[in-house]
Amino acid sequence: MSNLVEDAVKVLRALPDDVQAAAARAIIDYGAGQDDDLQLSDEQVAEVERRMSDPNRSVLSLNEVRDRLRHFGV
Repeated sequence: MSNLVEDAVKVLRALPDDVQAAAARAIIDYGAGQDDDLQLSDEQVAEVERRMSDPNRSVLSLNEVRDRLRHFGV
């Protein structure tokens, strides 16, 4: 294991358990997707562009995002 990975693990171990779990899931997802190219369909691209161009779009705070994710069991 490289020193950088070992340093990252030390930092993660100092975090609260729920944050450690979220970070671990993110790392696993990242590692699992290394061979895959992320590609959006034309419909997905159009939806992203539509939402980004909406002048009245809503933006959530980090706490609001956490609350919504917690609601869905994430």
